[in-house]
Amino acid sequence: MGPLVGLSLAREFGRRGHRVAMIARRKNALEDFAKTLAAEGIEARAYPADASDQAQLRAAFAAIRAEMGPIDVLEYSPTEWGNGKLYPPLETTTGTALGHFKLLVLGAITAVEAVLPDMLARGQGTLLFATGTSAHRPHPFVTSMGISNAGVRNYALCLAQELAPRGVFVATVAIGVQVERNGTKCDPDRIAEVFWRLHEKQDENDVIYA
Repeated sequence: MGPLVGLSLAREFGRRGHRVAMIARRKNALEDFAKTLAAEGIEARAYPADASDQAQLRAAFAAIRAEMGPIDVLEYSPTEWGNGKLYPPLETTTGTALGHFKLLVLGAITAVEAVLPDMLARGQGTLLFATGTSAHRPHPFVTSMGISNAGVRNYALCLAQELAPRGVFVATVAIGVQVERNGTKCDPDRIAEVFWRLHEKQDENDVIYA
């Protein structure tokens, strides 16, 4: 959960009747988001956890289920730029690659493991993943993260094929714009509308937003 796409997603789904469970590392930021959304009439609760830590992530989802019930829609899109540092090919190491893999790929799998059993039991649910366009084509300036973006996309599309007959919809959105609140296509509110449309129409599994 962050102040751009995350907050806009919470608003988009919240104003359409969903309650919102938010996961991020910073508890204070989450509590501020919850207050902001509450002022807009949206119920949102904070669940602090590091998405790259599987044990923390599992505990957060267990708490969500215990307090709010089964999850209808999962949106997974943690962002990690290495504390502002990008990793082109010659600076990509096993350490940088593993860090991105834990956050993006293993985190996605852990999140799905937490919510999917209830979705399958009900015969419905939505799994949404956000990546960058490096999931589709190589961008050397983000080599380390691009490896895992491609992994998330592969995982999501495999899930989409496997789960469609069982009532669970899966889609991935590759965001290829510099996100900022400016009323243009780069605005996170516009991006959030794409996620809602996917959830509602369930007609695409692999979207490039660029």
